[in-house]
Amino acid sequence: MYVDVIIVGAGMVGLTLANLLSKQGKLIAIVDRGEIAQFKVDQEYQARVTAVSPGSRAIFEHMGAWSAMQAKRVSSFTDMHVWDEAGASNIHFNATDMQRSNLGHIVENIVIQTSLYEVLQQQSNIEWCMPEHISKIVVYQDHAEVELDSGILIKAKLVVGADGVRSTVRNLTEIAYTGKSYQQMGLVALVETEHSHENTAWQRFLTTGPLALLPLKNGQCSIVWSVSEDYADELMKLNEHEFADALTQASDMQLGNITLKSKCAAFPLVSGQADSMVQSRISLVGDAAHALHPLAGQGANLGFTDAAVLADVLAIAERDIGSLKVLRKFERARVGETQVMQSSMDAFVAAFGSSNSAIVIARNAAIRTANSIQPVKKFFMKHAMGLSKDRPGFAR
Repeated sequence: MYVDVIIVGAGMVGLTLANLLSKQGKLIAIVDRGEIAQFKVDQEYQARVTAVSPGSRAIFEHMGAWSAMQAKRVSSFTDMHVWDEAGASNIHFNATDMQRSNLGHIVENIVIQTSLYEVLQQQSNIEWCMPEHISKIVVYQDHAEVELDSGILIKAKLVVGADGVRSTVRNLTEIAYTGKSYQQMGLVALVETEHSHENTAWQRFLTTGPLALLPLKNGQCSIVWSVSEDYADELMKLNEHEFADALTQASDMQLGNITLKSKCAAFPLVSGQADSMVQSRISLVGDAAHALHPLAGQGANLGFTDAAVLADVLAIAERDIGSLKVLRKFERARVGETQVMQSSMDAFVAAFGSSNSAIVIARNAAIRTANSIQPVKKFFMKHAMGLSKDRPGFAR
């Protein structure tokens, strides 16, 4: 089988890239270990969600997938309220400060993935290889060959690894990767709050780790609670009422008493950065290239931007799309933002996880300053919303 691009990974980022490249008329092969989950309109909300920035929404609109997501369910939020456990400082972000109707949307991961899949199903230039697993990648001067466990051989100008933190593409091509564990677990669940969430994303920084309550259209919230591994073990052993009580206290009762509405799931929190996002015939996007702590909700949005920038570079490439010269343009366009975001998240985790009095005083002063100086606040909001000018026009 010969195609233009092989995308390994049919998650949200991989399918975003596939949609963008299919619009360019490129023949795409998509390889994934599993099948795409099905979505039913009447199914219960799921706790795994993404805070889709306006910039990411623009990408989905460009490819015609946003309307498919809206037809299922998306939850807009207009405000974000952030405060610190150790101090009285807080910062409030509001969409009207940016002359926008909202700051973004909370969307279940399954809604994003299935909507992207539905749009791709309408295209004739997609080869689906699922469930399949790659066992070998061989790079030649003018193409790459991917061998699947089933024995199928696929040839392409470019192979893209969109296959997550434990990327098989990255490992098979021996791209070095520096990863670390935060010795924390992320707890996710659906909850109901006594008081309305007011279409606001609430985040409290605790010395045990940040807690976020993300508003959903049905009045519930999806929580992301980062805690130490030992504390996570304790929390996971609690019954649902005890867990809800602990969560209510952690939230400072900002929304009143909290009731658990789903089982709680836990996953280890790690970060990592590939030493290079590209080599000849190979490119990495999303978590395969860079994994972030979830406290700012930027990991998926960085991946969507990776896909948009790579597609933009390939669209205007006058030479072989898998050549290192072409792929270096993509890397140069992305490495700055991803490294800055990585360093920023590490600094936030360290600063807000400390109970040192000097650090507490300094971070509270920083929060007050950011909240009171509008240009500073708008700068942070603009980048968090994916509205900076260093993106493709369709991705703003």
